[in-house]
Amino acid sequence: MNNKSTNIPTILVILGATGDLMKKKIVPSIYHLQQHRRLPDKFRVVGMARRPLTAVAFRAQVQEDLTARIQGADNKSVPEFGALFHYYQGNFVDRPSWEGMKKLLEQIDAEWGVCTNKLFYLAVPPEHFAVIFKQMAAVGLNRPCGGERGWTRMLIEKPFGEDRRSAQKLFTLLNDFFADEQLYLIDHYLAKEIIQGIRHFRFSNNLFARAWDRNTIERIELRLLETIGAEGRGVFYDSVGALRDVGQNHLLQMLAAITMDEPRAGSAAAIRARRGEILETLRPWSAVALKAGTARAQYEGYRNISGVKPDSTVETYCKVKTELLHPAWRGVPIILETGKRVHAAKKEVIVTLKHPARCSACAPGRHAHNRVVFSLAPEDRITIHFWTKAPGFEKRLEERAFNFFLYEHEAKLPYVEEYAELLFNCLIGEQSMFVSEREVEAQWRFTDPITRAWEKDTVPLLTYKPDTDEAIQATITLGQWAEVKELPKELAIIGLGKMGGGMARRMLEQGWRVVGYNRSPEAVNELVKEGLAPADTLEGLIKQLPKKKIIWLMVPAGKTVDEILFGASGLLTYLKPGDVVIDGGNSFYKDTIARAKKLRRRGVCLLDVGTSGGPAGARRGACLMIGGREEDFKAVESLFRDFALPDGYQFFSGSGAGHFVKMIHNGIEYGMMQALGEGFAILQKAKFNLDLTRVADIYNHGSVIESRLVGWLKDAFALYGEDLGSISGTIKHSGEGLWTVKTAREMKLAVKVIDEALRFRIHSEKHPSYTGQIVSSLRGQFGGHAVGKGKG
Repeated sequence: MNNKSTNIPTILVILGATGDLMKKKIVPSIYHLQQHRRLPDKFRVVGMARRPLTAVAFRAQVQEDLTARIQGADNKSVPEFGALFHYYQGNFVDRPSWEGMKKLLEQIDAEWGVCTNKLFYLAVPPEHFAVIFKQMAAVGLNRPCGGERGWTRMLIEKPFGEDRRSAQKLFTLLNDFFADEQLYLIDHYLAKEIIQGIRHFRFSNNLFARAWDRNTIERIELRLLETIGAEGRGVFYDSVGALRDVGQNHLLQMLAAITMDEPRAGSAAAIRARRGEILETLRPWSAVALKAGTARAQYEGYRNISGVKPDSTVETYCKVKTELLHPAWRGVPIILETGKRVHAAKKEVIVTLKHPARCSACAPGRHAHNRVVFSLAPEDRITIHFWTKAPGFEKRLEERAFNFFLYEHEAKLPYVEEYAELLFNCLIGEQSMFVSEREVEAQWRFTDPITRAWEKDTVPLLTYKPDTDEAIQATITLGQWAEVKELPKELAIIGLGKMGGGMARRMLEQGWRVVGYNRSPEAVNELVKEGLAPADTLEGLIKQLPKKKIIWLMVPAGKTVDEILFGASGLLTYLKPGDVVIDGGNSFYKDTIARAKKLRRRGVCLLDVGTSGGPAGARRGACLMIGGREEDFKAVESLFRDFALPDGYQFFSGSGAGHFVKMIHNGIEYGMMQALGEGFAILQKAKFNLDLTRVADIYNHGSVIESRLVGWLKDAFALYGEDLGSISGTIKHSGEGLWTVKTAREMKLAVKVIDEALRFRIHSEKHPSYTGQIVSSLRGQFGGHAVGKGKG
């Protein structure tokens, strides 16, 4: 190290220095750092264990382990490397042992004339953690000297607990003795080049930056499959199983890398926060989902391994199907798969993109999905699968693959480079490759319900022959999804007023064929110029639609809806089972429930959609609150995705649920507008001669009440003047506010603000006011409602 801020005398203390971790990972990794000149000029390793060894014998063992692990190690460098190592015999539970360790470290400090950096590496089972932390604290080894020099850090290997409760106890213990910046929790997959590569592939390039979410990605598969078994690890493996050994940590960290939002900054805190945020959106488990979405198996002969219980029910293979509830990923199937003793090793992440809705050049009869594959083995590689024309005269497509290798083809020792990377990052104080408490908490929250269900045998334990794909084949239905049948981009819109007309224009721009019907022909004729297919009657409208019909109603609530649906020549006369009607108006939710039942008896689906955003939202992207049956919603979800703002729609199960949510939305809107009206009435009457346009402007720049409503009020002032003299102080009111108040009373709930806002509107019919002018101006701005004339 040549950097002055990192080239500081450092002591690495390895607790459990005679175990396999030391031999297989730590020693080769330190050697790798030394060969690449990544260690401080003054660096020493102190190994602590109970075994009686001399310093000479310990160094000899280190050198023997190194030459056995790294073939061709330089004969000259090996003894020099061994000289870095010192041995201290001690017992973790013994206070004098720790007092002796402290004295030894102080002697090295004195020798180098500086308070050294001290890195403690816990290469011991988790059951020793508590006593180690307490004994270290008792003698003051948990406290750093402070400042840039003399830090004290802890390197801790997974597992971080055996479930969420034990993990919480571990972190409570750690937090009692160490600050967060001292803790470096190892999941070595975070140091793998391909995992780091995923983040840079996504956020350092524009290639997929705008196409990396539910709108373009159909599914994500993550798998870590090994040909090796649990031999030699029987005692440990039988205490955890495949899910807790690999799924709870490595697979979920891979998933976080693939799906997390771009960090707000490049700092470790920002990166770890993003990983934690996305893992917290994993869908919670229900009893039904656990049965349908998880599978487990054990290979034959596993119970004969030394250390494994004869009647063990621990899984050596598992598969989990889940999804993220994050708005960018909701509805995208995610498959997590891991197992031992399978036919072929596969360590990869496969991101499958959706097939384009229209693909004029696609091969006939072939669903040509593009895929991005991130491979961890046998080499670190990113592969993009795409389609292009085959050379020659024929118009024939063929699949091609663009491969990018992170390394030249060369043999690499497992774990060495990853652990070297981790050690180096710990030395320089970079925590982004280490797991945070928040991530661990989210991981256990996801996996605990699975393990509990398996312990109760809710999901049967399958068996499979080792070195085969029997387990994969037996659980293949878990990872299957129906071939996506793209929804024909055709719909009818009935009601082409301000809202319906705006929607028609937006859907035409989104590539949809729109058939339109309106009682007055003027609106239809205007839209025909922009591509609308006109219909003079409901029967004529139906005849222009494909076999599966989608009809969106954007008409006033009440009798008009019933007439269109159930009248003598209404839609029900022509609709067939499987057709979908969408009520996008502000219908009363109880009416919607009754209509859904009536339509369902004829096999017709009704979805109720509360549509917010006014005419501008209908034109440029609305906010949609959707109710009905989930299977009906999923069948036409692409319609809502194209109509709504990005992330601007949500489904709520149950007929009437969408209209109910919108009804309450409008009730809240009454109260918010009333508060603005009353507040600005006070401002207008004040003695300060306030510029209300500037007041609205400042309110809308970072204040607590910053909102679209305040912005619209500023626009109204600019349009009509601050006295709003041309606007009536009488406020019209629609049914939603009244419905909200009546519903609350039925529930025996007090809604004083909304109730008073409704009463004010009724009162304003005979008693207009400036407050009424404010509210009227707002209604005019966002909804295009008539604002009347005259001063309040």
